[in-house]
Amino acid sequence: MSKLAKFFIICAAVCVLGIVMSFAGYAAGGVDDLQKVADKHEWLNVGPNSTETDLLTVGEFQSIEAEGSLDIAIVSPGQDLQGEEAPDFTEEIYAEGVAGTVAVRWGKGYEMPEVVNEEGVLKIKGSDESIDHVEVNLSGGDLSPDVIIFCADQKLDSIQIEDKYGDVSIDGVEAGTITAGTESGDIEVVGTTCDKLNAAANTGDLNAGHVTCSEMTMKTNTGDIDIQDAVGNVSAEVTTGDIEFETDLPKNQYEISVSTNTGTISIGEEEIESENSVSLPGGPNKLTLKTTTGDIDLDFMED
Repeated sequence: MSKLAKFFIICAAVCVLGIVMSFAGYAAGGVDDLQKVADKHEWLNVGPNSTETDLLTVGEFQSIEAEGSLDIAIVSPGQDLQGEEAPDFTEEIYAEGVAGTVAVRWGKGYEMPEVVNEEGVLKIKGSDESIDHVEVNLSGGDLSPDVIIFCADQKLDSIQIEDKYGDVSIDGVEAGTITAGTESGDIEVVGTTCDKLNAAANTGDLNAGHVTCSEMTMKTNTGDIDIQDAVGNVSAEVTTGDIEFETDLPKNQYEISVSTNTGTISIGEEEIESENSVSLPGGPNKLTLKTTTGDIDLDFMED
């Protein structure tokens, strides 16, 4: 190796070490000027100036349509946004919301999601990509766009979400149809009443609790599905992951059909051995659960 090559290697190593030491110094509270550097460059996020928030008054709406890469929560008035079920960012923005408003938060390097009410249809649009350049994030939080929609105490006609990268949370809402899909992210629906619910993820966990609807369909390729106290016809399918179903209703209230190619099936304390499918008569609710690779656990109230 030539002397010139060694010289450039040493220079590069010193530069890298300097950057690492600068970041370490900032983390220890010893580099105040790093914030000034971050203010000038979108690729560096180091503190509270890394995010912006806004509260929008959108008026009355009957339907919601959302798409793009964002974390989105749809809640009704009176919901406890600081509970464990709520997205983390709600505590950083507003503890309470007024019906007909939308709270948004986005990080430096991202664009503010578009929010518009078109003749009673609330439309939310995030970017198709999470970020289009190199990012160094020392702020300690997720800077991707977040949206909270505060609904009025009424039944919505429909909710349709086509998320790319982000989580979806629907809490305490009544709607005709709910369709929620994400390429990569979790979907949670709790305390909700609807005619039909369809939740699907390519990669992510699906959770439904205290949901009443005539028809519920949940599907994920890679992830787990957890359903609690669901009333109505329930269908859940996973390629790789487990399914848990728990209800306060007795087993005879369900027509049951469950199967797994590789995994175990348990009903209460009983594990069904040497069988990869179980069918039991009952009614008036229909329960259909299927996983290719994973376990299925059912827990009913004792008859």
